[in-house]
Amino acid sequence: MSANKTGKFAHLSYYKASCPALTVLLLLSVLLSLSSSRVYAEKLASIIIDDLGNSYEYGFDVINLPGALTLAILPRTNYAKELARLAIKSNKEVMLHLPLQSVENQMPSPGTLDLHMTRKKFIQQLRLNLNAVPYVRGVNNHMGSLLTRHPGHMRWLMDELARRGNLYFVDSKTTSQSIADKIAVEHHIPNLSRDFFLDPQFDEKTIRKQFDLFIQKINHRGYALAIAHPHPNTIKFLQSHLNELAEQGITLITVSRLIQHSGSPYNQQALNVHKPGNL
Repeated sequence: MSANKTGKFAHLSYYKASCPALTVLLLLSVLLSLSSSRVYAEKLASIIIDDLGNSYEYGFDVINLPGALTLAILPRTNYAKELARLAIKSNKEVMLHLPLQSVENQMPSPGTLDLHMTRKKFIQQLRLNLNAVPYVRGVNNHMGSLLTRHPGHMRWLMDELARRGNLYFVDSKTTSQSIADKIAVEHHIPNLSRDFFLDPQFDEKTIRKQFDLFIQKINHRGYALAIAHPHPNTIKFLQSHLNELAEQGITLITVSRLIQHSGSPYNQQALNVHKPGNL
């Protein structure tokens, strides 16, 4: 090996002459090492808390959690308006948790959009839902494992969001067959899809596992989006462990800000982020 070659790649010229196949393997090893040690200038997280509006107590506990959480409030619930106002005062972001028909045809929430609606009825109910929750910056689906796989109904939804303007859409991915995110892209709606449910079951072990996977995803990709629910165990866990994000150099931001940082050139330009005081 030449004495005047220094640094990490000095040995490669020797192996190039004696064993070309080994040279290729060594290069691949170096490239994989560099890829796995990628460092992001920013590491960003967003957490949506779904299913708010029916309980003032749990909604109040969520609003008092630290950090820039995003609150998804169900329409036509007893505390929707009051919780939205409190959320804004606490520098949280508000979105509409839009009920859509599920495959299981479970007991529908008030305001649920379903497969049998005419376009006129669908749009009428959608507008009532959007107007039922103040300060809404975006929409995500509540249930919807049936309706999110139907392109016609999803086009009706995105048409209305586009007409209103300055609203984003988050696909909660309640089914792997959802095409809602693709239809959002077609309609130039700023959008993201959920990466994790933090509490698919409400025991602490499951929440801990999902939270760790959430952090791993952020460290690997630079950002991630999680959804959680206002269950007492979830609230208790977040009260104790949200600070772990900051300890790992991860910044918790609202969904509208995450969409702008998510890598899509359209998403970066589409939303005019404004402070709650300007709503």
